[in-house]
Amino acid sequence: MTVLEHETATAERWRAGRLPDGARRGLPGMLTVLAGHRTTFGLSVLAGALNQGCGIAANTLGAYVVVRALGGADTGDLWRLTGLLLALVVVRAVATWVEAWLSHELSFRILARVRQWIYWAFHRIAPGGLLRRRAGDLVSTALQDSESLEIFYAHTSIYIAVAAIVPPAALAVLASWSGWLALALLPWLAAAYTVPFWLRTRAAAHGRAVRERTAAVNVEVVDLIHGLREIAVFGRGADRRDRIARATRDLAAAQRAQAARGGLETALTGLLVSAGTLSVLALGVALTSAGRLDLAALAPAVVLGAGTFGPVLTLLNVTRVWGITSAAADRVFDLLEEPAPVPDDGTAPPPAEPVEVAFRGVSFRYPGAAGWAVEEIDLVVPAGRTLALAGHTGAGKSTLGHLLLRWFDPQRGRITLNGADVRDLPHAELTRLVGHVPQDVFLLHDTIRSNLELAAPGATPERIAAACDAALVTPFLDRLPDGLDTVVGDRGARLSGGERQRVAIARALVRDTPVLVLDESSSQLDVLSEREVQAALDRARAGRTTLVIAHRPATLRAADAIAVLERGRVVDVGTHEELLARCPAYERLVRSQADTTVSLTGADEAPSPREEGRR
Repeated sequence: MTVLEHETATAERWRAGRLPDGARRGLPGMLTVLAGHRTTFGLSVLAGALNQGCGIAANTLGAYVVVRALGGADTGDLWRLTGLLLALVVVRAVATWVEAWLSHELSFRILARVRQWIYWAFHRIAPGGLLRRRAGDLVSTALQDSESLEIFYAHTSIYIAVAAIVPPAALAVLASWSGWLALALLPWLAAAYTVPFWLRTRAAAHGRAVRERTAAVNVEVVDLIHGLREIAVFGRGADRRDRIARATRDLAAAQRAQAARGGLETALTGLLVSAGTLSVLALGVALTSAGRLDLAALAPAVVLGAGTFGPVLTLLNVTRVWGITSAAADRVFDLLEEPAPVPDDGTAPPPAEPVEVAFRGVSFRYPGAAGWAVEEIDLVVPAGRTLALAGHTGAGKSTLGHLLLRWFDPQRGRITLNGADVRDLPHAELTRLVGHVPQDVFLLHDTIRSNLELAAPGATPERIAAACDAALVTPFLDRLPDGLDTVVGDRGARLSGGERQRVAIARALVRDTPVLVLDESSSQLDVLSEREVQAALDRARAGRTTLVIAHRPATLRAADAIAVLERGRVVDVGTHEELLARCPAYERLVRSQADTTVSLTGADEAPSPREEGRR
């Protein structure tokens, strides 16, 4: 299997919410990713081994050359040894460059793939699975946590292998000179290998704390940026500053604890290296005095003994932050492994158009909630007709829209399109059938044209123009500096609320789905904007099966039928006039909306619900 084939296969597995067989979080998961890059990894290890091996050999040979020179060795022999020393230095320089190149090529290739997997994880669990997560925490995982894996792939993984190869080889060379010197060095070298395990529990705890508190700082900063206007308006800048300062202090405390433990590991390692080197020196002097070791071999033996620790020291330098790397890997793999709120395993063919929508005995509760959000819902929206959902906040209106969009699946009952259960349809087909105009419109920081093409990439100019005409976007385009190519700003900040709503409606029309969910899309507009948006909605609904979630009587009157919800149950279904005549819950709802209109507009008296119904 090629690298590309392995990456594609593994990407599909993670996109489905599963690690490859037998893999878990942390180190096993990272090694699973590494498995598809055996050739590059092997060459990196080879280059690293040459780098370290040539370095040890050059230092040892250098010591030997000095001893021979001081002993009056033949000049020709010294030049030959010096030439060999120069060759070792050149080989090491080349190996160092190759190791750095290959290891970082490997690391950056893997990081690019991991970020693609993270994107697919967002795509898989959105939007239902993202509702309980904070944006700053997701940003931290997608950027900083994934970036933390670079240390493992570019350094730690390679030097685990190098440290397993080079020190034993150097020890074997030392043993060939004197078995006693090798035995003297062995316990100190073995102890140096185990230093990361001495404080492993503390390292893991420190790593988790650093990653979690880094995410907490990101959360506070992202919240500040998103809410900057409101914070400035209400003069709460000092409060947010204090929150960020507290989060930053907590992060600094975690980083200090991490650094203190790392410093302790450094000190312990230094003691072991010094003890090992001194042991070789002391025993070497004794062996030399006893005539059991050539004096010319003493200095090279001591240098070789000290150099044997080199690959281990290089490994320990990167494993000091292993707790952070491991914690970051856990956060990344937690996200990659998070199951989708709804499985995408449907294979049924799409229903023919026009489409009838039916809720059959639907009951649903949100994860972790005690009660039902909606219960025993039986509703039918005939093909090409509009059903409005009416009810106070929390009645379950938006929940029904989300269930139709399949953000979640009901625990009981079924939702059908022309009799086909939405769970049996591939997700791609469902999005082609059901469009959505949300309550809180999100526009990308891009042009109006690009925001419209989000619904249908490659849409023709004629199709976009027709959608803009129908959604009444065209009238305000002339006032914009670049028309459709005007950049709307972050979240559409350069447009008014009504203009953003109309762009969202136009985007749904560009998608041109036979079923449309309109989620309270005129609830926060002034009277003039509401009328403009209502006119756009009337055009959008034409010929489509539409589920409207709204409070305002003007929106409700435009529907073919209205379902009144209270505490997650349907209490009545009928037209606006029918419900005013027989449904006290609906009359109270219309009255409350009329009273709200009075309080906002300053009118002397609100019209009665029945007068409102005759308008």
